[in-house]
Parts: sequence; C-alpha cells; structure tokens
Amino acid sequence: MSIAEGQRLDPHAAQAERLLGLLGEYAARPLEEGQALPGEMYTSPAIYELELERIFRRDWLFVGRGDEIPDPGDWLSATIGDEPIMVVRGEDREIRALSRVCPHRFMDVLADGSSGDHGHRDSFVCPYHSWAFGLDGRMSGAPMMSRSKRFEREHDAYCLSSFKTEVWNGFVFVNLDSDAEPLASRLGEIEEITADYDLADWVQVDRVDWPESPANWKLVMDNGRECYHHQGAHKDTLEPLWPSNMVDADTTDSKYWYYQRMFVSPEMAVGQEDGHLQHPLVLPAFEGLSAFDRSQYLLIGIYPSMFFACGPDMLITGKWLPTGPASHKFELGICVHKSHADDPELKEKLAESVQWAYDLQVEDSRMITGIQSMLESRHAQRGGALQYPLERPMWQFQQYLAHRLLGSGGPADGGA
Repeated sequence: MSIAEGQRLDPHAAQAERLLGLLGEYAARPLEEGQALPGEMYTSPAIYELELERIFRRDWLFVGRGDEIPDPGDWLSATIGDEPIMVVRGEDREIRALSRVCPHRFMDVLADGSSGDHGHRDSFVCPYHSWAFGLDGRMSGAPMMSRSKRFEREHDAYCLSSFKTEVWNGFVFVNLDSDAEPLASRLGEIEEITADYDLADWVQVDRVDWPESPANWKLVMDNGRECYHHQGAHKDTLEPLWPSNMVDADTTDSKYWYYQRMFVSPEMAVGQEDGHLQHPLVLPAFEGLSAFDRSQYLLIGIYPSMFFACGPDMLITGKWLPTGPASHKFELGICVHKSHADDPELKEKLAESVQWAYDLQVEDSRMITGIQSMLESRHAQRGGALQYPLERPMWQFQQYLAHRLLGSGGPADGGA
C-alpha cells in the first residue's frame, strides 16, 4: 500500500510519496550524477514521521560513551524521537537502556527536580507516587498497593521497559526495536581502520552541549559529514588546518557508515616524518600510531546520527538527535586516552581546543539555521550537483535513507 493510499486524510501524504520517489531516484544514481535533496525533504512532517518509525525506532543510535557512566548507579538520559530513555550502569556493571516512563501513570522517573542529563542513583523512585525501581529496571517497591488485587497479580510485569544495547569500542548504542539485527556485524571494516587507536581506552573529559536548534536533523548530518564547506563556512578555522583539497573522502561504499581522512596543511604541520606532515598536538600522541596516522584526523560517521574523529592525541565525538521536523539537539564530546585522564593540568591544556570546538559549532549553526530558513522558498525545491568527492558522504546518506525508508539502497546496496 502506498503512503497516499494508507493516509488519505493526511494532506502531506502526496508530497511524501513524491519525495520518496525522488529519494529512490537520487540514491540509484552514480556519484558523478549526485544531486542534493530538495528542500521539502527537510521540512515535510510526513517524511519526519516516517523517519521516526523506520529509522529512530528501528536502527542503532549512539547515545554516549560507556566511560561517562563508569560506576554502578551512574546514568545518562536521552530522548530518541519521542521515546525518553536512560542508560544505566547496573550493579553487575552491565550497561542497560531503560524507559524513563513509570508503568503506573507514566511520569518521568528522572523528573524529581534534578538537573542535567547525567547523574547517579542507587535506585529510581518516581516522584509522583514513589514507585521504585532497581538499576536493572525491576520494581523494588510501591507504597500502599497491598489492597489492589490487580497489582498483586501483575506485580512482576511492573518494571521499566528495556531496550537493546550494544557497546562497541566504548561507544554505547541503543535500538528501540527488540528484533533488530546486531550492530557490530556492520562495523567490521571500521575495526580494521581504527585498530591502532584502541578506541575503547579513551575517556570523555569535556563536551559542548549545544541548545536545541531550529534545523532538520538531516540538514546537520549533511553539514557534519562533508568537508567541502571548510573553505566557505570555516575559512578561518578549519580550512587552515584541514584544507578541503587535502581531504580524502573517496573511501568506502557502505550504506551504514563512511570515513574520510583530513590531512594537516603544510602551514600548520609541526614537522615531517617518513614523508608525512605531522599534525600539531595538544597532548603527547597516542603510542603505536604511525607517522601516517599522526598526519591527520580520521573522521568516521555511523548512520543515522553520529560521528567520531580520531586524532593523534584526541578523540572527538558528535551526536545529533531530532526533536521535531525542523529541530534537533547536538552534543560534541572531547576524549583523551585514559593515560592522560588524571593529568592535573588537563583542563587547562584542553581549554583552547574546547573553545575552538565551540567556535566551530557557532559557525556551523549559523549556516544550518540559515539554510533551514530558506527551505520554504520555491527556489529551494531542486538541489544542485554534489561535489565529487567531498560531498560523497551526502550521496551515501541518500542511499542509507533509501534503504531505511524504501527498502532499497542504490549502487551501494550491497555495502557492508
């Protein structure tokens, strides 16, 4: 059944049907014929609802690093589409993803006046009627319920719902679909590319928590993956360090992830080794990296909504989660190898890098909100040609979207 047939009362259904047809067409083209999606793809409420159903309720989403919740009782919270969750380190040291919705009358069990999206609890007590739950989500108490026969009969069913969780090299992913295929099998090639970095041994030490922004999540994903805009939006910040014409983006054909190598410019290099320019450092370079590794930042994105960038001395993570058809939330994390985590001067050493990351986000935010404000124009309905190869990740993202929303994936449909 087509969307138009299944949602006859939805005034946006015909538009969504047309846009999905275009998506399938664009995704099937070779990269040399690649074209940006039309503006409506970033504003359509019907497309957004389909994305929630077929992507954010069914695919693996990065929510944080395991080192952010090192001890039993530590938690971090997130909202995936319309589902409020928390990721908790249990007494058994396992990481679990639990619903924040109390099964009694649906209050947020974290809504007790505490602020922030990280914390520590010995248990979770709903602030409404004091129903209590353990770190594994099982009920541990419910005041004055002894006269309810239904409660006694259903007692074991009253727990915080749980979701599938995988920890891959320290990155925590959650999937709301209980029937989802494992994540790790998709990422074997990334394991090979990043083997020298020992990703599981890095810890997050700072972050840029950006306020909710009025721009569609796909728009910021497009921006965050391609380096073509370095010479425009970041001409005074990123371009001097990682020039667009020195980025190798012509890499994998996977529809699940991408990577590119951002090589340091001759002007910013701090020397040369084995024929490779050497990237400037804030901390001592991680041991075991080759001169080639130390010449670049390796940028890797896992669809639908995260990236990480491996450098000689820092690991940068980023996640975008939609909050509506034309809004999203972004968080950028800064990680160092665990051997540097206890450096008493670490905060001061990283201060300039954190400010630099903030300044980059200011520049990006100016661009993406500016674009979003233009998308209702009749002149924003036909996207331009994609730059080869720097906008390759956008072409691959179209294939990912086609795979999730249409069940097809274009030329890279067989990608790992």
